[in-house]
Amino acid sequence: MENIDPCNSEGSCEEDPLRLLIPVHMKENAAPYYIANILREAIYQGVLAEGEALYQSQLAERLSVSPIPLREALRLLEMEGLVDFRGRRGAVVMGLCAEDVREIYEMMVSLETGVLRIAFPFITSEAAEAAARLLDEMDAQSDGVSWRAQNIAFHNLLCGPAGRPLTLDGIARLRRQVDRYVRVYLESMRGHAQKEHRIILAAVRAKDLTAAVEALAFHLENVSEDLQFHMKKRGKKEQ
Repeated sequence: MENIDPCNSEGSCEEDPLRLLIPVHMKENAAPYYIANILREAIYQGVLAEGEALYQSQLAERLSVSPIPLREALRLLEMEGLVDFRGRRGAVVMGLCAEDVREIYEMMVSLETGVLRIAFPFITSEAAEAAARLLDEMDAQSDGVSWRAQNIAFHNLLCGPAGRPLTLDGIARLRRQVDRYVRVYLESMRGHAQKEHRIILAAVRAKDLTAAVEALAFHLENVSEDLQFHMKKRGKKEQ
């Protein structure tokens, strides 16, 4: 059989961006959980766009997986609000409107400030130092995907000591719904988001619980307002 060179005459290779997200271990374990991780990241990065139809036979071929675990993975994402099954029309990538973003951040403010109150007495100086180093790295970070991971790590350093895995999982699920929009508008938001992060951290270092909770709520509310503004502005342009 003739070997087909996937590279063109100029030496560049075109590869499905969805396949680039497949981790090495999934070649041996195409479980629904791993497939969902790939599709979730694809939605975050815009590889699978808002409103895009998810044809299961095509997705299965692109990921080299069988249809059954793929369908289970899509159901997992449906539970997270990222995918919607529409009868015979199949599944689509769910989009959010500005009002959805407002409600999601209202829930995040309530949950995350509550967890921070519980975690506060257990935040060590080592955790605070690690958070400070993360913020420095985020200031220098040019890649939006990496910045997002660092942002999640920063929040987890402050809230993780609460020992409330179910609540933290709920916050993570909410964040996954809005993070793709944060990625799109990150450049216009990251400057003051970083300032707000440092205010939160300063209150933690000062062991001022009230100030830390207020700063966290202010930060999340500001991100919500920024996203709503950009989404409404985008909507007007598309009309």
